[in-house]
Amino acid sequence: MALDPRLFPKRVRYAALLTVNVFVFMGNMYSSGLATGFENLGSDLRIPYQKLSDLITWSVLAMGLANLFWMPLALCFGKRPVVLVAMTMFMTGTVWSAVAKDYNSLLGSRVFASFGYGSIESLGPSILADLFYERHYASAMAIYAAFLSGGSQIGPVIAGYLIQARGWRWFFILCAIIAAVNLCTTFFMLPETTFEEETAPEISNDIEKNANHIEAVGTTSSIDQRATAMDYKEYWKGLFTVGIMKGAQQRGPLMHFIYTFCLPFPLLIVPGVLLASIMYGVVLGGIVAISTLAPSLLSPPPYLFTPPSLGLFTLSSFIGIIISWPIAGPLTDQLSLFLRKRNNNIHKPEHRIPALIIPFIVSPLGLVIFGYTISRHQHYVRPAVGQAMVAAGLTLVPSVMLSYVVDSYPLMSGEALVLVNASKNIVAFGLAKGSYTWMQTEGVEKMFYEMAGILWAAILLAVPLYFVGPWLRRRTQKLF
Repeated sequence: MALDPRLFPKRVRYAALLTVNVFVFMGNMYSSGLATGFENLGSDLRIPYQKLSDLITWSVLAMGLANLFWMPLALCFGKRPVVLVAMTMFMTGTVWSAVAKDYNSLLGSRVFASFGYGSIESLGPSILADLFYERHYASAMAIYAAFLSGGSQIGPVIAGYLIQARGWRWFFILCAIIAAVNLCTTFFMLPETTFEEETAPEISNDIEKNANHIEAVGTTSSIDQRATAMDYKEYWKGLFTVGIMKGAQQRGPLMHFIYTFCLPFPLLIVPGVLLASIMYGVVLGGIVAISTLAPSLLSPPPYLFTPPSLGLFTLSSFIGIIISWPIAGPLTDQLSLFLRKRNNNIHKPEHRIPALIIPFIVSPLGLVIFGYTISRHQHYVRPAVGQAMVAAGLTLVPSVMLSYVVDSYPLMSGEALVLVNASKNIVAFGLAKGSYTWMQTEGVEKMFYEMAGILWAAILLAVPLYFVGPWLRRRTQKLF
C-alpha cells in the first residue's frame, strides 16, 4: 500500500519543499526582474516604455490564467508530472527569451514561460499540504511565502546588477541555467504527493484538508498513520511512473478535466469570493503599476537611476512585506478571537473582516504618497516609503479575505482559492495594462490618487459584507 507523503522522512519532504520554493523564487524573479532593464532593453530593441510595460502585465495575466489549467490537469494525472511539464515549459520559455530577436518574440516567450510558472501558484500550497501535517503546514507555507516574496522583490536587485554588467539577455540566461538545474533536481527530489487511499476517503473538517477539497484527498486513518519505514525502491520506481487519478479513471481523463476545470466558476456569484478577488487584484495591480512605471519615472533626470538602483528601489516593497508579515496573521486571528468571545464564543467568518482597517488606511495612502512625492521629484526615499506601504497590502489583504473565504465555504475552499488566484491576476492586469496611457492622460499624481480611490472603494465594500455576510452565506451555501 502506498505511503502517506506526510510520513516520508524529513529529508525527502524538505527536499521537495526546496525544489518547489526554488521554482517559486525563479518564476517571480523572471516575471518582475526585467523591469530594471527597461532602459537597456528599450535602446536595444528601439521600443518605448509603454510597449515594454506589456512584458510585465501580460506575464501577470498568463500566471493567473495558468491556475485554471494546471490544477485540473493535476487532478487527472497527479501533481508530479504536471509540475515537471510546467517546469520544462518555463525553462524553454526562458531560453526563448534569451535568444529572442525582436519585441514580439520576447513577448511571446514571456507569456509562454509565465504560463508554465503559474502552475506552482496553485499546486505549491497543495503539495505542501500533502507533505506536512497541520502543525507544520504553517511553517512550510511561511517559507514558501518568503521565497515567493523574495523572487518578486530581491529578484529585481539581482537582475539590475546583471543587466548593468552584461546586458538584458544575460538575465534570461541566468534564469534558464537555474531553471534547468531546478528541473533536474525536481525530477529526483519531488515524489508524487497526491495520496489516494484504497478505501473510501473520509472528508476531514480541519482547515488544512478543507483547503485541499478540490484535490479530493482523504484523511489518513489511524492505522495508516503509524510509523512506517519508507521503501526507497518503490520511491525510485514511482519517479518513473505516471498514473491516472481515481476521479479521472471513473469519468475518463477528458471528462474529469472538463469537470474540474468548470467547478470553480460558479463561485463567481459568491460575493465574498468576488470581493476577495477584487481587493487582492487591486492591491497587486498597484504594485505592478509602480514596478512597470518606475523605469520611466526614475531613469530620466533628476533621479537618473541605473538598473542596479531600480533593483534596490524595489527592495522598499520587500521591506513593507517583511514589516506586515508578522502582523497580518496574528492581527486577523486576535481580532477574530475577540469578536468571537463577544458573540457568546460562537465564531463567524465575518469576525475576520474588521482587520481590513489596517490595509484600508495603509495601502491606499501609500499610493497617494508615491504619486505626490514622485510627481514633485522629491527624494527617492519618500516614494519608496509609499511603495512599501502599498506592498504591505499584499500580505494584509489576503490574510483576511482568503481566511474569510475558507471559513465561509470550507467544502469548496479549494475551488474558491484557485478562482481567487486566477481572477486577482486578471484584475491586476486590467489595472496595470493601461497604466502608462493612464499616466500620460491624467499625470502621475492624479493617476495614483485615482488608483488609491479605487482601492479605498474596493476595501470599503467589506463593510456591507460584514453585516449581510451571514445572510449571504445561508443563501449561497445551499448552492455549494
